[in-house]
Amino acid sequence: MQKAMTVVVAALLLLSLMALAIGCPPAEVEPVKEVTVGSKGFTEQLIVGELMKQLLEYHGFEVTLEDGLGTMPLREGIVAGDIDIIAEYTGTAWKFLFGRVFQPGWDNNDLLRMVREVDAGYGIVWLDAIWNNNTYALAVWPEFAAQHDLATLSDMAALYREMEGRVSKFITLEFAVRPDGQPALQEHYDFVVHGDYLMTGAAGMSLIALADRATDIGMAFATDPAILKHGWTVLMDDKAFFPPYDMTPSIREEVLEEFPEIRDILNELVATFPGGGEPATAEIVAAGQRAWQELNAKVDIEGMLPEEAAREYLIEHGLISE
Repeated sequence: MQKAMTVVVAALLLLSLMALAIGCPPAEVEPVKEVTVGSKGFTEQLIVGELMKQLLEYHGFEVTLEDGLGTMPLREGIVAGDIDIIAEYTGTAWKFLFGRVFQPGWDNNDLLRMVREVDAGYGIVWLDAIWNNNTYALAVWPEFAAQHDLATLSDMAALYREMEGRVSKFITLEFAVRPDGQPALQEHYDFVVHGDYLMTGAAGMSLIALADRATDIGMAFATDPAILKHGWTVLMDDKAFFPPYDMTPSIREEVLEEFPEIRDILNELVATFPGGGEPATAEIVAAGQRAWQELNAKVDIEGMLPEEAAREYLIEHGLISE
């Protein structure tokens, strides 16, 4: 009898629990926030890919990182919707991806505005720019700059005119022959390099030649850590010949509509770099280039992994906790 009563009580309890369950709304399950971040295969891009990935993960996103891509695969991926977020360069987009002509004299702010307008037609939104302008640069040893009073490309051009072109210069093979390269630079700044004093080679060889003092002037890219390592003087492009190449987080419009918080998250990252969220100035760009020389040096000189350099940066700037 007691056993039968126990069974009845248990059954009634089970029915009561079922009734309560039926009467209660199901617990809300927070939707999974998934995005894919893409980046290119060189140091600066590997770091920025990790910066965006780790910061988004900290804010609750599940992030797939597609790194080591070339410019065209990265572009094709975001246009097709296979990649959601990248950090592209304004000059690369304008000249290479859009096939537009750069007019010397346009500044960083002009180019960002125009790139935003064009890419809006592809459903891609450019956020605040990281003003690091990783463009072509011409560098010299500081004592050479002091000896000849060099600070700008106009100063360099004046030296070439004075020396009848007999100042050694090392540039890339591509830059030597492309129409918007060395020939256009000489026309823009009104100088000529004597043929016996112009050396060419693969990308990176000019840095080696300058480090070995085998050339007076060497071609670099503005965020190369070698500039920081050797203390080279980068000659200012005072007549705005080179297009700005400012690295800018870009996101598919559909993704931003679904997850609008991404705008603030990534702009918060940009704001940790010089002038983030403000219009570019020459001083801001120079500071941004130095910031990325230092970040790139973490990997290329100190030997850190890109993910380690990114995590250290995010922690130091209070964007994530340890």
